[in-house]
Amino acid sequence: MTTMPDPVPTLPDSQATAGYSRLTRDDPGFAEAVYEGLFNKLSVDNPRFSGEPDLVVAPKTETDVVAIVRAAAQSGTKVAIRSGGHSWIASSVREASVLVDLAAFDGISVNVEARTATVGPAVRGERLSKELVAHGLAFPVGHCGTPALGGFLLGGGLGVNWGHWLPSCFSIRSLRVVLASGEIVVASATSNPDLFWLARGSGPGFPGIVTEFELELQPLPGAIRLSTWMFALTDLSAVTRWVSRVSASLPSNVEVSLVMAGPGRPGATSASVPFVVGVAATAFTDNAGAAREALRAFSDDPGPGVPALDHLEALPVAFDSLHEPVDATYPEGYRYLADTFWNPLDIHDALEPLAELITRAPSGASYILSGMPKNGHGAELLPKGEAAFGMHDRSLVVPYVMWNDSADDAANLAWLTELRSVLEPTASGHFLSEADLRYDASRTSGSFAPGDWARVSQLITAFDPESLFCGFPQPREKPAAD
Repeated sequence: MTTMPDPVPTLPDSQATAGYSRLTRDDPGFAEAVYEGLFNKLSVDNPRFSGEPDLVVAPKTETDVVAIVRAAAQSGTKVAIRSGGHSWIASSVREASVLVDLAAFDGISVNVEARTATVGPAVRGERLSKELVAHGLAFPVGHCGTPALGGFLLGGGLGVNWGHWLPSCFSIRSLRVVLASGEIVVASATSNPDLFWLARGSGPGFPGIVTEFELELQPLPGAIRLSTWMFALTDLSAVTRWVSRVSASLPSNVEVSLVMAGPGRPGATSASVPFVVGVAATAFTDNAGAAREALRAFSDDPGPGVPALDHLEALPVAFDSLHEPVDATYPEGYRYLADTFWNPLDIHDALEPLAELITRAPSGASYILSGMPKNGHGAELLPKGEAAFGMHDRSLVVPYVMWNDSADDAANLAWLTELRSVLEPTASGHFLSEADLRYDASRTSGSFAPGDWARVSQLITAFDPESLFCGFPQPREKPAAD
């Protein structure tokens, strides 16, 4: 066990004390420290988000983290944590708190022989991918390159090829945690197993600060092949029936996604069909022959019976560039809302009610992403009882609402509310990391498998009995549009 430093009664007053920086509301640069790194600019000035923290601290070492936690406990200050600022709901921006910015915890160490890596919570997926590719290794990193691993892994991690490699949290072997008591512990399947169970899926509710993850890695796929199709949205029904039919014959190492998008999508011009449905199938295989075989169900099937506007066949893609087209769909500086809906229905039945709704989106940049993880067998994908992340189902539907003018906030909020009213009646649950936890408390409890929410709540209380950490964001009074 690591020796603890002596507790300190209050957070230090100087700008750089005990190795870490400290900013109060009166200090120059405070607002930038709180907001500049946030992915979602809606969180800066919209009343649905909570107020500012009182302090921002940036520890450089684990000892700094211990000192900050102990000082916060003595002063009665709540603690919020930021790994990278990519949270859709800005879960690190919490009223009357000390915001602990873990940006300095960005180390990567790869053990090629053991096929493991130790990484800091601030490491971003894009960087980890490049580092691993250099060693002939891979990990189910996020489909976006910019999220940091801390929030991504704690939330479960729906990474690339997750229908085959499983969600990313199942590849965590161990983690180092600073608890509310200031104690440093290692959590794994055999050491502090309750904390380990909780860490794999409890997201912003996790009662501690993770300073390091140990990850199990995969061999780098020798051939990644991407096939894409684009159709007019008016052909949605035929396309979803085709995808549902073909998916039944696909192996688990083929990941299929479907997107309903409007005129503001990347690459669209004034001459483009305004509303489209796109299909992408990515095979993660050892060689080109295996990739062709993995995707063969598409070529064997007669197809949707409607003309494609565009098609690319088995395009080679580098593992460390998989994130690039996804990143392009999230313009920098935009305002965002998202919500998530697991569904026991197949992709055809889940999406059929949404075709008309997407044409009424206030912003042409908004889109609806969907897929059937493990190609229709998602309800049986997760190992039972191994992790707090246990909510999964046949299909997943995720509306991404994005716009760039605060004057359009109410219209976009109202559109998402209408989408929710259509999706909620058949939804079986939510995906915690991208669910709108600030909209309704049911988003948090509904992100866990039946029976697990009670255990999550009990363990959070056991590890943080004084509620030092801010925990799950709570809904505020809803604006009229909600």
